[in-house]
Amino acid sequence: MASNLSPNMRRHLTLNLLRQSMLDLLYEQLTPHFSYLFPSTRLASVLPPLGQVGHPTDIIDQPVWQFLAALALHASPEQQQLLVAALREKVLENVTSANKGWITDEESRRTKLANVNLFLHALGLDSSQIAM
Repeated sequence: MASNLSPNMRRHLTLNLLRQSMLDLLYEQLTPHFSYLFPSTRLASVLPPLGQVGHPTDIIDQPVWQFLAALALHASPEQQQLLVAALREKVLENVTSANKGWITDEESRRTKLANVNLFLHALGLDSSQIAM
């Protein structure tokens, strides 16, 4: 069957396989470290507890949520499951703190939910679907 393909079609298939192999390698390398991509996770040990001082970490976390959303869009179903499992606690932490009133500043609350929704929307989900 491969011999029936045109050179352009074989090239296209080869490039798709190469792209998927690179994405698989990226997932393999990053999966154990997804939570550490977030500046808020890395800064948690040096910042005062939430509620004592306003934290701008949601703003600096946004590019990470965007990156993870892009990964989710191009992931296989198995990779999406790994991604969701790795980020489950981070998602729940943000949604819970925003919905339970632990964040008193309305802008910070909206930013937290918007960040999570960047990721969840790539998976066809929304933070409003998470039961608390």
